Amino acid sequence: MEKTKKRFWPILLLAVYLAVNMALILHHENWRDEAQAWQIAGLLDLKGLFAQLKYEGHPCLWYLILMPFAKLHAPFGSMNGISLVLMAVAAWLVLTRAPFSMPVRVLTVFSGFFLYYYPVISRSYALVPPLLALLALCYPRRMEKPLPYGILLALLTQTHIYMLGLSAALSFFWLLEILREIPLKKPENRVRLCAVFLNLASGLFLIWELFGSTDRNTGVNIHISSTLSSNLHRMSVASQWASGFAVGGGISDETWKILVFVIALCFLLLLLWSWKETLILAAAVSSQVLMFTYVYLPSEQKAMLLVHELIFILWLILEKKKASGEREETDWRRKGNRAAAVGFQALLAVLCLLSVDGHRGAMESDWKEPYSAGKDAAAYIEKEIPQEALLVTAGDVPAYAVAAYAPDRTLWYPLTEAPITFSVWNESREETIGYEEMLERIRSHYPEVQSFWLLTGGQNNIEGLEEALADTVPVFRKDALISEESVRIYDISGF
Repeated sequence: MEKTKKRFWPILLLAVYLAVNMALILHHENWRDEAQAWQIAGLLDLKGLFAQLKYEGHPCLWYLILMPFAKLHAPFGSMNGISLVLMAVAAWLVLTRAPFSMPVRVLTVFSGFFLYYYPVISRSYALVPPLLALLALCYPRRMEKPLPYGILLALLTQTHIYMLGLSAALSFFWLLEILREIPLKKPENRVRLCAVFLNLASGLFLIWELFGSTDRNTGVNIHISSTLSSNLHRMSVASQWASGFAVGGGISDETWKILVFVIALCFLLLLLWSWKETLILAAAVSSQVLMFTYVYLPSEQKAMLLVHELIFILWLILEKKKASGEREETDWRRKGNRAAAVGFQALLAVLCLLSVDGHRGAMESDWKEPYSAGKDAAAYIEKEIPQEALLVTAGDVPAYAVAAYAPDRTLWYPLTEAPITFSVWNESREETIGYEEMLERIRSHYPEVQSFWLLTGGQNNIEGLEEALADTVPVFRKDALISEESVRIYDISGF
Protein backbone atom coordinates (compact mmCIF):
# COMPACT_ATOMS: atom_id res chain seq x y z
CA MET A 1 0.00 0.00 0.00
CA GLU A 2 2.81 2.38 0.91
CA LYS A 3 4.61 1.66 -2.37
CA THR A 4 1.40 2.30 -4.31
CA LYS A 5 1.00 5.70 -2.63
CA LYS A 6 4.61 6.61 -3.41
CA ARG A 7 4.04 5.82 -7.08
CA PHE A 8 0.59 7.42 -7.24
CA TRP A 9 1.44 10.91 -6.02
CA PRO A 10 4.31 11.62 -8.46
CA ILE A 11 2.15 10.40 -11.36
CA LEU A 12 -0.74 12.61 -10.27
CA LEU A 13 1.51 15.63 -9.78
CA LEU A 14 3.16 15.11 -13.16
CA ALA A 15 -0.29 14.88 -14.78
CA VAL A 16 -1.23 18.20 -13.17
CA TYR A 17 2.08 19.71 -14.30
CA LEU A 18 1.45 18.58 -17.88
CA ALA A 19 -2.15 19.82 -17.82
CA VAL A 20 -1.20 23.28 -16.55
CA ASN A 21 1.52 23.75 -19.14
CA MET A 22 -0.56 22.31 -21.99
CA ALA A 23 -3.28 24.82 -21.15
CA LEU A 24 -0.70 27.61 -21.21
CA ILE A 25 0.66 26.35 -24.54
CA LEU A 26 -2.82 26.47 -26.06
CA HIS A 27 -2.98 30.17 -25.13
CA HIS A 28 0.57 30.98 -26.25
CA GLU A 29 1.48 32.36 -29.67
CA ASN A 30 5.06 31.62 -30.72
CA TRP A 31 7.21 34.66 -31.43
CA ARG A 32 10.28 35.51 -33.47
CA ASP A 33 12.90 33.82 -31.26
CA GLU A 34 10.98 30.55 -31.43
CA ALA A 35 10.45 31.03 -35.17
CA GLN A 36 14.15 31.73 -35.67
CA ALA A 37 15.25 28.35 -34.32
CA TRP A 38 12.42 26.49 -36.09
CA GLN A 39 13.14 28.05 -39.49
CA ILE A 40 16.89 27.47 -39.19
CA ALA A 41 16.26 23.82 -38.32
CA GLY A 42 13.83 23.38 -41.20
CA LEU A 43 15.57 25.28 -43.99
CA LEU A 44 19.29 24.64 -43.48
CA ASP A 45 21.40 21.53 -43.90
CA LEU A 46 24.15 20.74 -41.39
CA LYS A 47 26.74 22.85 -43.21
CA GLY A 48 24.38 25.79 -43.35
CA LEU A 49 23.44 25.33 -39.70
CA PHE A 50 27.01 25.57 -38.45
CA ALA A 51 27.62 28.62 -40.63
CA GLN A 52 24.53 30.29 -39.14
CA LEU A 53 25.47 29.48 -35.54
CA LYS A 54 28.18 32.13 -35.67
CA TYR A 55 25.40 34.71 -35.98
CA GLU A 56 23.19 33.03 -33.38
CA GLY A 57 25.65 32.75 -30.50
CA HIS A 58 24.07 29.43 -29.45
CA PRO A 59 25.41 25.85 -29.65
CA CYS A 60 23.95 23.24 -31.96
CA LEU A 61 22.04 20.78 -29.75
CA TRP A 62 18.66 22.54 -29.77
CA TYR A 63 18.69 22.95 -33.56
CA LEU A 64 19.66 19.31 -34.08
CA ILE A 65 16.72 18.20 -31.93
CA LEU A 66 14.32 20.43 -33.88
CA MET A 67 15.66 19.43 -37.31
CA PRO A 68 13.78 16.12 -37.81
CA PHE A 69 10.47 17.71 -36.86
CA ALA A 70 10.97 20.90 -38.88
CA LYS A 71 12.23 19.06 -41.96
CA LEU A 72 9.25 16.69 -41.84
CA HIS A 73 7.04 19.82 -41.94
CA ALA A 74 5.54 19.34 -38.51
CA PRO A 75 3.42 22.33 -37.41
CA PHE A 76 5.39 25.24 -35.99
CA GLY A 77 3.59 24.84 -32.67
CA SER A 78 4.93 21.32 -32.23
CA MET A 79 8.19 22.73 -30.88
CA ASN A 80 6.31 23.70 -27.71
CA GLY A 81 5.49 20.02 -27.26
CA ILE A 82 9.21 19.23 -27.44
CA SER A 83 9.94 21.74 -24.68
CA LEU A 84 7.12 20.37 -22.56
CA VAL A 85 8.39 16.78 -22.89
CA LEU A 86 11.89 17.87 -21.87
CA MET A 87 10.62 19.75 -18.84
CA ALA A 88 8.27 16.89 -17.93
CA VAL A 89 11.33 14.62 -17.73
CA ALA A 90 12.99 17.12 -15.39
CA ALA A 91 9.82 17.45 -13.30
CA TRP A 92 9.46 13.67 -13.00
CA LEU A 93 13.06 13.24 -11.88
CA VAL A 94 12.68 15.99 -9.28
CA LEU A 95 9.45 14.46 -7.97
CA THR A 96 10.79 10.91 -7.79
CA ARG A 97 14.56 11.12 -7.34
CA ALA A 98 15.57 14.48 -5.86
CA PRO A 99 16.78 14.24 -2.23
CA PHE A 100 14.47 17.05 -1.10
CA SER A 101 11.47 16.75 1.17
CA MET A 102 8.21 16.15 -0.71
CA PRO A 103 6.86 19.69 -0.07
CA VAL A 104 10.05 21.18 -1.52
CA ARG A 105 9.87 18.88 -4.55
CA VAL A 106 6.29 19.95 -5.23
CA LEU A 107 7.10 23.63 -4.74
CA THR A 108 10.05 23.31 -7.11
CA VAL A 109 8.07 21.65 -9.89
CA PHE A 110 5.18 24.12 -9.62
CA SER A 111 7.37 27.20 -9.23
CA GLY A 112 8.05 29.81 -11.86
CA PHE A 113 11.32 28.01 -12.55
CA PHE A 114 9.52 24.97 -14.00
CA LEU A 115 6.24 26.44 -15.24
CA TYR A 116 5.68 28.50 -18.40
CA TYR A 117 9.05 30.04 -19.26
CA TYR A 118 10.78 26.78 -20.17
CA PRO A 119 7.99 24.34 -21.18
CA VAL A 120 5.77 26.89 -22.95
CA ILE A 121 8.12 29.46 -24.51
CA SER A 122 10.13 26.99 -26.56
CA ARG A 123 13.84 27.80 -26.40
CA SER A 124 17.06 25.90 -25.82
CA TYR A 125 16.81 26.64 -22.08
CA ALA A 126 14.40 23.69 -21.79
CA LEU A 127 17.34 21.35 -22.39
CA VAL A 128 19.11 22.39 -19.20
CA PRO A 129 16.86 21.14 -16.33
CA PRO A 130 16.53 17.53 -17.57
CA LEU A 131 20.26 17.30 -18.27
CA LEU A 132 21.07 18.69 -14.82
CA ALA A 133 18.71 16.17 -13.21
CA LEU A 134 20.33 13.30 -15.12
CA LEU A 135 23.78 14.58 -14.19
CA ALA A 136 22.73 14.69 -10.55
CA LEU A 137 21.72 11.03 -10.77
CA CYS A 138 25.03 10.06 -12.41
CA TYR A 139 27.25 12.24 -10.20
CA PRO A 140 27.59 9.84 -7.22
CA ARG A 141 28.74 7.02 -9.55
CA ARG A 142 30.81 9.13 -11.95
CA MET A 143 33.95 7.12 -11.13
CA GLU A 144 32.27 3.72 -11.49
CA LYS A 145 30.26 4.65 -14.61
CA PRO A 146 32.16 7.54 -16.22
CA LEU A 147 30.85 7.35 -19.79
CA PRO A 148 27.20 8.30 -19.08
CA TYR A 149 28.40 11.18 -16.91
CA GLY A 150 30.90 12.35 -19.54
CA ILE A 151 28.31 12.18 -22.32
CA LEU A 152 25.83 14.21 -20.27
CA LEU A 153 28.51 16.84 -19.57
CA ALA A 154 29.31 17.06 -23.28
CA LEU A 155 25.61 17.51 -24.06
CA LEU A 156 25.26 20.18 -21.35
CA THR A 157 28.06 22.16 -23.00
CA GLN A 158 26.05 22.16 -26.23
CA THR A 159 22.83 23.49 -24.67
CA HIS A 160 23.71 27.13 -24.09
CA ILE A 161 26.79 29.29 -23.74
CA TYR A 162 25.68 30.07 -20.16
CA MET A 163 26.24 26.43 -19.20
CA LEU A 164 29.91 26.49 -20.12
CA GLY A 165 31.01 27.63 -16.65
CA LEU A 166 29.15 24.86 -14.84
CA SER A 167 30.21 22.22 -17.32
CA ALA A 168 33.86 23.29 -17.15
CA ALA A 169 33.88 23.37 -13.33
CA LEU A 170 32.35 19.89 -13.08
CA SER A 171 34.91 18.55 -15.54
CA PHE A 172 37.81 20.26 -13.76
CA PHE A 173 37.07 18.75 -10.36
CA TRP A 174 36.30 15.38 -11.89
CA LEU A 175 39.67 15.41 -13.68
CA LEU A 176 41.42 16.19 -10.38
CA GLU A 177 39.70 13.19 -8.79
CA ILE A 178 40.86 10.95 -11.63
CA LEU A 179 44.42 12.26 -11.56
CA ARG A 180 44.66 11.43 -7.85
CA GLU A 181 44.03 7.79 -8.75
CA ILE A 182 46.43 7.67 -11.71
CA PRO A 183 49.38 6.44 -9.56
CA LEU A 184 47.23 3.44 -8.60
CA LYS A 185 47.36 2.42 -12.28
CA LYS A 186 43.78 1.30 -12.37
CA PRO A 187 42.71 0.25 -15.88
CA GLU A 188 39.36 2.02 -15.46
CA ASN A 189 41.19 5.37 -15.32
CA ARG A 190 41.59 5.22 -19.10
CA VAL A 191 37.83 5.11 -19.51
CA ARG A 192 37.44 7.94 -17.01
CA LEU A 193 39.95 10.11 -18.85
CA CYS A 194 38.20 9.40 -22.14
CA ALA A 195 34.91 10.45 -20.55
CA VAL A 196 36.42 13.71 -19.29
CA PHE A 197 37.87 14.44 -22.70
CA LEU A 198 34.44 13.96 -24.27
CA ASN A 199 33.46 17.22 -22.61
CA LEU A 200 36.77 18.83 -23.51
CA ALA A 201 36.07 17.92 -27.13
CA SER A 202 32.56 19.35 -26.78
CA GLY A 203 34.02 22.58 -25.40
CA LEU A 204 36.53 22.87 -28.25
CA PHE A 205 33.74 22.16 -30.70
CA LEU A 206 31.70 24.94 -29.06
CA ILE A 207 34.57 27.38 -29.61
CA TRP A 208 34.67 26.38 -33.28
CA GLU A 209 30.88 26.70 -33.59
CA LEU A 210 30.78 30.23 -32.20
CA PHE A 211 34.18 31.53 -33.31
CA GLY A 212 33.68 34.95 -34.88
CA SER A 213 30.31 35.62 -33.22
CA THR A 214 31.56 38.80 -31.57
CA ASP A 215 32.39 40.25 -35.00
CA ARG A 216 29.32 39.00 -36.89
CA ASN A 217 26.46 39.24 -34.40
CA THR A 218 25.45 42.87 -33.83
CA GLY A 219 23.70 41.83 -30.61
CA VAL A 220 27.09 41.07 -29.05
CA ASN A 221 28.91 44.23 -28.05
CA ILE A 222 31.63 43.47 -25.51
CA HIS A 223 32.93 46.56 -23.73
CA ILE A 224 35.14 46.35 -20.65
CA SER A 225 35.36 49.50 -18.54
CA SER A 226 38.72 51.09 -17.90
CA THR A 227 38.59 51.00 -14.08
CA LEU A 228 38.08 48.16 -11.62
CA SER A 229 35.39 50.05 -9.69
CA SER A 230 33.37 50.63 -12.85
CA ASN A 231 33.56 46.96 -13.82
CA LEU A 232 32.54 45.86 -10.32
CA HIS A 233 29.61 48.28 -10.39
CA ARG A 234 28.46 46.90 -13.73
CA MET A 235 28.69 43.34 -12.40
CA SER A 236 26.65 44.34 -9.37
CA VAL A 237 23.96 45.93 -11.53
CA ALA A 238 23.85 42.91 -13.85
CA SER A 239 23.53 40.60 -10.83
CA GLN A 240 20.78 42.79 -9.39
CA TRP A 241 18.82 42.67 -12.65
CA ALA A 242 19.34 38.92 -13.00
CA SER A 243 18.11 38.28 -9.46
CA GLY A 244 14.99 40.32 -10.15
CA PHE A 245 14.32 38.55 -13.43
CA ALA A 246 14.78 35.15 -11.79
CA VAL A 247 12.07 35.63 -9.16
CA GLY A 248 9.91 37.90 -11.30
CA GLY A 249 10.19 41.21 -9.47
CA GLY A 250 12.30 44.33 -9.49
CA ILE A 251 14.87 44.75 -6.72
CA SER A 252 15.56 48.22 -5.35
CA ASP A 253 19.11 49.40 -4.70
CA GLU A 254 18.61 49.30 -0.93
CA THR A 255 17.14 45.81 -1.03
CA TRP A 256 19.99 44.68 -3.24
CA LYS A 257 22.58 45.78 -0.67
CA ILE A 258 20.90 43.56 1.90
CA LEU A 259 20.62 40.70 -0.58
CA VAL A 260 24.32 40.88 -1.42
CA PHE A 261 25.09 40.30 2.26
CA VAL A 262 22.56 37.43 2.46
CA ILE A 263 23.92 35.80 -0.72
CA ALA A 264 27.51 36.08 0.54
CA LEU A 265 26.50 34.56 3.88
CA CYS A 266 24.69 31.68 2.16
CA PHE A 267 27.72 30.99 -0.03
CA LEU A 268 29.96 30.97 3.05
CA LEU A 269 27.68 28.53 4.89
CA LEU A 270 27.41 26.36 1.79
CA LEU A 271 31.20 26.43 1.44
CA LEU A 272 31.61 25.21 5.02
CA TRP A 273 29.04 22.49 4.41
CA SER A 274 30.44 21.16 1.12
CA TRP A 275 33.35 23.12 -0.29
CA LYS A 276 33.83 21.39 -3.66
CA GLU A 277 30.24 21.63 -4.86
CA THR A 278 30.07 25.22 -3.63
CA LEU A 279 33.13 26.14 -5.69
CA ILE A 280 31.46 24.52 -8.70
CA LEU A 281 28.37 26.68 -8.10
CA ALA A 282 30.55 29.78 -7.65
CA ALA A 283 32.28 29.13 -10.98
CA ALA A 284 28.93 28.65 -12.73
CA VAL A 285 27.39 31.79 -11.24
CA SER A 286 30.51 33.90 -11.86
CA SER A 287 30.64 32.93 -15.53
CA GLN A 288 26.99 33.88 -15.97
CA VAL A 289 27.42 37.21 -14.20
CA LEU A 290 30.29 38.01 -16.58
CA MET A 291 28.04 37.10 -19.52
CA PHE A 292 25.23 39.28 -18.15
CA THR A 293 27.68 42.14 -17.70
CA TYR A 294 29.63 42.07 -20.93
CA VAL A 295 27.76 40.00 -23.53
CA TYR A 296 23.99 39.49 -23.17
CA LEU A 297 21.74 41.35 -20.75
CA PRO A 298 19.78 39.05 -18.43
CA SER A 299 16.19 38.00 -19.11
CA GLU A 300 13.79 35.76 -17.20
CA GLN A 301 14.87 32.57 -18.94
CA LYS A 302 18.58 33.37 -18.71
CA ALA A 303 18.39 34.39 -15.05
CA MET A 304 16.43 31.28 -14.05
CA LEU A 305 19.42 29.18 -15.06
CA LEU A 306 21.07 30.44 -11.87
CA VAL A 307 18.30 28.87 -9.79
CA HIS A 308 18.45 25.61 -11.74
CA GLU A 309 22.17 25.48 -11.01
CA LEU A 310 21.43 26.03 -7.31
CA ILE A 311 18.86 23.20 -7.37
CA PHE A 312 21.44 20.96 -9.04
CA ILE A 313 24.19 21.75 -6.52
CA LEU A 314 21.87 21.24 -3.53
CA TRP A 315 20.85 17.91 -5.07
CA LEU A 316 24.52 16.85 -5.29
CA ILE A 317 25.31 17.93 -1.74
CA LEU A 318 22.26 16.31 -0.14
CA GLU A 319 22.91 13.04 -1.95
CA LYS A 320 26.54 13.10 -0.83
CA LYS A 321 25.63 13.85 2.78
CA LYS A 322 22.96 11.17 2.74
CA ALA A 323 25.46 8.59 1.49
CA SER A 324 28.09 9.57 4.05
CA GLY A 325 25.71 10.20 6.95
CA GLU A 326 26.16 6.79 8.50
CA ARG A 327 29.93 7.21 8.53
CA GLU A 328 29.97 10.58 10.34
CA GLU A 329 32.04 10.27 13.50
CA THR A 330 30.25 12.72 15.77
CA ASP A 331 26.67 13.38 16.69
CA TRP A 332 27.08 17.15 16.38
CA ARG A 333 28.21 16.79 12.78
CA ARG A 334 25.13 14.74 11.93
CA LYS A 335 22.97 17.41 13.54
CA GLY A 336 24.83 20.11 11.64
CA ASN A 337 24.25 18.36 8.34
CA ARG A 338 20.57 17.94 9.17
CA ALA A 339 20.23 21.63 10.05
CA ALA A 340 22.02 22.69 6.87
CA ALA A 341 19.81 20.42 4.77
CA VAL A 342 16.66 21.88 6.31
CA GLY A 343 17.94 25.45 6.02
CA PHE A 344 18.94 25.32 2.36
CA GLN A 345 15.77 23.47 1.40
CA ALA A 346 13.84 26.23 3.16
CA LEU A 347 15.79 28.79 1.12
CA LEU A 348 14.87 26.94 -2.08
CA ALA A 349 11.23 26.84 -0.99
CA VAL A 350 11.23 30.61 -0.41
CA LEU A 351 12.70 31.23 -3.87
CA CYS A 352 10.04 28.97 -5.41
CA LEU A 353 7.22 30.80 -3.61
CA LEU A 354 8.60 34.18 -4.67
CA SER A 355 8.79 33.01 -8.28
CA VAL A 356 5.17 31.83 -8.27
CA ASP A 357 4.00 35.27 -7.20
CA GLY A 358 6.52 37.13 -9.35
CA HIS A 359 5.84 35.30 -12.62
CA ARG A 360 2.09 34.84 -12.22
CA GLY A 361 1.43 38.12 -14.02
CA ALA A 362 3.37 37.04 -17.12
CA MET A 363 1.43 33.78 -17.31
CA GLU A 364 -1.90 35.57 -16.90
CA SER A 365 -1.00 38.14 -19.57
CA ASP A 366 -0.05 35.43 -22.08
CA TRP A 367 -3.31 33.64 -21.26
CA LYS A 368 -5.44 36.72 -21.87
CA GLU A 369 -3.56 38.49 -24.67
CA PRO A 370 -1.63 37.36 -27.75
CA TYR A 371 2.08 37.03 -27.02
CA SER A 372 2.69 37.58 -30.74
CA ALA A 373 0.28 38.45 -33.54
CA GLY A 374 2.09 36.12 -35.94
CA LYS A 375 -0.26 33.17 -35.50
CA ASP A 376 -3.44 35.20 -36.09
CA ALA A 377 -1.87 37.07 -39.01
CA ALA A 378 -0.87 33.78 -40.64
CA ALA A 379 -4.41 32.44 -40.16
CA TYR A 380 -5.83 35.58 -41.79
CA ILE A 381 -3.45 35.29 -44.73
CA GLU A 382 -4.33 31.63 -45.29
CA LYS A 383 -8.06 32.34 -45.18
CA GLU A 384 -8.47 35.76 -46.79
CA ILE A 385 -5.55 36.41 -49.15
CA PRO A 386 -5.32 34.47 -52.45
CA GLN A 387 -2.42 32.08 -52.86
CA GLU A 388 -1.13 33.95 -55.93
CA ALA A 389 -1.21 37.38 -54.23
CA LEU A 390 2.04 39.22 -53.52
CA LEU A 391 2.78 39.52 -49.81
CA VAL A 392 5.32 42.17 -48.83
CA THR A 393 6.64 42.87 -45.33
CA ALA A 394 7.92 46.26 -44.20
CA GLY A 395 10.13 44.75 -41.50
CA ASP A 396 11.74 41.46 -40.63
CA VAL A 397 10.91 41.30 -36.91
CA PRO A 398 7.09 41.06 -37.19
CA ALA A 399 7.32 38.68 -40.16
CA TYR A 400 9.35 35.78 -38.75
CA ALA A 401 6.53 34.22 -36.74
CA VAL A 402 4.09 34.78 -39.63
CA ALA A 403 6.45 33.00 -42.02
CA ALA A 404 6.86 30.07 -39.62
CA TYR A 405 3.10 29.71 -39.06
CA ALA A 406 2.40 29.97 -42.82
CA PRO A 407 5.29 28.03 -44.41
CA ASP A 408 3.50 27.67 -47.76
CA ARG A 409 3.21 31.44 -48.26
CA THR A 410 6.00 33.76 -49.35
CA LEU A 411 6.62 37.03 -47.52
CA TRP A 412 8.85 39.17 -49.73
CA TYR A 413 11.15 41.65 -47.98
CA PRO A 414 12.17 44.71 -50.06
CA LEU A 415 15.24 45.44 -47.94
CA THR A 416 16.93 42.15 -48.84
CA GLU A 417 14.88 41.65 -52.03
CA ALA A 418 14.26 38.06 -50.93
CA PRO A 419 11.61 36.10 -49.03
CA ILE A 420 11.63 36.26 -45.23
CA THR A 421 12.87 33.07 -43.58
CA PHE A 422 15.09 33.71 -40.54
CA SER A 423 17.36 36.51 -39.45
CA VAL A 424 21.08 36.83 -40.01
CA TRP A 425 22.10 39.07 -37.11
CA ASN A 426 24.48 41.36 -38.97
CA GLU A 427 24.59 45.10 -39.58
CA SER A 428 22.74 44.95 -42.90
CA ARG A 429 19.46 43.95 -41.22
CA GLU A 430 19.42 47.30 -39.41
CA GLU A 431 19.47 49.29 -42.66
CA THR A 432 16.39 51.14 -43.94
CA ILE A 433 14.98 52.27 -47.28
CA GLY A 434 12.31 54.84 -48.12
CA TYR A 435 8.71 54.01 -49.01
CA GLU A 436 9.15 55.04 -52.65
CA GLU A 437 12.30 52.93 -52.89
CA MET A 438 10.28 49.99 -51.59
CA LEU A 439 7.70 50.51 -54.36
CA GLU A 440 10.44 50.73 -56.99
CA ARG A 441 11.95 47.45 -55.83
CA ILE A 442 8.54 45.78 -55.97
CA ARG A 443 8.00 47.07 -59.54
CA SER A 444 11.46 45.88 -60.53
CA HIS A 445 10.94 42.34 -59.21
CA TYR A 446 7.23 42.03 -59.98
CA PRO A 447 6.53 44.26 -63.04
CA GLU A 448 3.17 42.61 -63.75
CA VAL A 449 1.77 43.22 -60.25
CA GLN A 450 -0.78 46.02 -59.83
CA SER A 451 -1.47 45.51 -56.14
CA PHE A 452 0.05 43.80 -53.12
CA TRP A 453 -0.58 43.11 -49.46
CA LEU A 454 1.72 44.94 -47.06
CA LEU A 455 2.49 43.54 -43.62
CA THR A 456 3.78 46.01 -41.02
CA GLY A 457 4.55 45.64 -37.35
CA GLY A 458 5.92 47.30 -34.27
CA GLN A 459 9.36 47.49 -35.89
CA ASN A 460 9.72 48.33 -39.58
CA ASN A 461 12.63 49.14 -41.88
CA ILE A 462 10.78 51.42 -44.30
CA GLU A 463 11.15 55.17 -43.77
CA GLY A 464 8.05 57.29 -44.34
CA LEU A 465 5.77 54.29 -43.84
CA GLU A 466 3.38 55.92 -41.38
CA GLU A 467 2.88 58.99 -43.58
CA ALA A 468 2.31 56.88 -46.69
CA LEU A 469 -0.31 54.73 -44.93
CA ALA A 470 -1.94 57.51 -42.90
CA ASP A 471 -5.19 57.39 -44.93
CA THR A 472 -5.22 53.63 -45.45
CA VAL A 473 -7.23 51.39 -43.15
CA PRO A 474 -5.62 48.02 -42.38
CA VAL A 475 -7.64 44.95 -43.33
CA PHE A 476 -6.07 43.12 -40.40
CA ARG A 477 -4.89 44.55 -37.10
CA LYS A 478 -3.62 42.70 -34.04
CA ASP A 479 -1.65 44.05 -31.11
CA ALA A 480 0.63 41.80 -29.07
CA LEU A 481 2.22 41.68 -25.63
CA ILE A 482 5.58 42.13 -27.35
CA SER A 483 4.96 45.39 -29.19
CA GLU A 484 7.36 44.53 -32.03
CA GLU A 485 5.24 41.44 -32.70
CA SER A 486 2.08 43.47 -33.42
CA VAL A 487 0.90 43.12 -37.02
CA ARG A 488 -1.07 45.24 -39.50
CA ILE A 489 -1.93 44.11 -43.03
CA TYR A 490 -2.82 46.63 -45.75
CA ASP A 491 -4.27 46.10 -49.21
CA ILE A 492 -2.16 48.37 -51.46
CA SER A 493 -3.82 48.76 -54.87
CA GLY A 494 -3.00 50.78 -57.98
CA PHE A 495 0.53 51.70 -57.00
